[in-house]
Amino acid sequence: MISRMFKGVALLGALLALEGYAEECNGVALYSNGGDNGQMIETGRTFPEKPEWWANWGNFDGMDAPYIRLSGMNNVQGDWKGLLSFRSLPLRVDGGKLRLKVRASQNVKFGIWLKGTSESGVYYVSLGANKTHLLDVPLASLGVTGSFYVENVGVGLFQVPKYQYMTLFIDDIEFTCVGKSPREVSSSSSFSSSSDVWKNADEGPWEYEFSNVDAWSEKREARLLPDVETEFSAAYSEQERGTLISRTNSDFLVSELEHMKIVNSVRAVEMTAKKSRMTWYDNLYSVLRNRLRENVVANPKQLYFEAEAVAAQSDYTVIPLLVADLDYAYGACADSACNSTYIVDSHLLTAGFPTSFVRGSKMSLVLDPYFVVTKRRELPSVSVCFSGLCKSVSFKERLEVEFPSTGTQKIVVKMKSGGQSIEQNLFLEVK
Repeated sequence: MISRMFKGVALLGALLALEGYAEECNGVALYSNGGDNGQMIETGRTFPEKPEWWANWGNFDGMDAPYIRLSGMNNVQGDWKGLLSFRSLPLRVDGGKLRLKVRASQNVKFGIWLKGTSESGVYYVSLGANKTHLLDVPLASLGVTGSFYVENVGVGLFQVPKYQYMTLFIDDIEFTCVGKSPREVSSSSSFSSSSDVWKNADEGPWEYEFSNVDAWSEKREARLLPDVETEFSAAYSEQERGTLISRTNSDFLVSELEHMKIVNSVRAVEMTAKKSRMTWYDNLYSVLRNRLRENVVANPKQLYFEAEAVAAQSDYTVIPLLVADLDYAYGACADSACNSTYIVDSHLLTAGFPTSFVRGSKMSLVLDPYFVVTKRRELPSVSVCFSGLCKSVSFKERLEVEFPSTGTQKIVVKMKSGGQSIEQNLFLEVK
């Protein structure tokens, strides 16, 4: 089952990894670029709506999508509070600062605090409407001196007016000084798998357990995450869907601009590793958000976060390849002013990674039907190319890639489905 490919030098990556964790006091990012999907503790939650962990309402001044979004409205004035949990938690902080970006749709009083075996004080700040605030909160301002064991980060909006829809955006949350290295923190994290997917480190190398799911099924059970993710919000109302369904047999209808963005992203020759990481998710967001029918294919948000969980659980050495093989349509302008449109059938055939980096010089790439979004009964053929060498990979197979150096590396994924084929460049940073 296991294919070996691409030999290089691992010593440099190992030395850099050791050097990176040599300091006693490490900075740890809890949430950055949407990379650490968390959860809100339901007990005591008074925010009207659950968080959206990969929100994209556009790029704001000083805050780029994706970010956490907390929203809602109540019929009484009051405080909205909630405890956030992230995969890096729990951890021990030793002084330093808590940094984050926050933004609110209305003027409001914001508060943040830490919860562990005890609860810290609350740090308050007044947020101006539609303005990004970069908060640099010394832990001493929370009443924390010396070591403090953090299990959750509390956030709140205070004295929110009644009948006023309020939105809070949060991004780039980090501690500047923790008492354990990120690797040690990961091994003691409270986040755990509900199934025995992984072997313990002392039992041998990380092992991946392939699923038996049919890729064309719209059903996906949560494997590593505690809950199944909600669907993307729908762009069309029921009335609009009825009108559009009469014009096309497609399940998805996007704008011509969105279609062009999808095509350009799949054909891109160069991009940053962070941008490359978001391409698969963004393209599926564009297509499935513009759905005309419900429950057509598996929820790509769920698959993306599950793939991210696999990467995190393996310390970013086992990376699932995300695949989409999906028909859609777009509305093309029929005149220069685009007063009328006609429907054009198209197809999305694309691959992606759930992370922008890998740890060390070796990566185990897995191809699992679980991480495929499609309606087709025949899965696409996949080949992976690196440093001029190509290797065909079958589903339920893993491919071991060995990088010759650290830094950004390009991996070419070639896919064929029916009469269509793509050659897509994906980028990863080797740390």
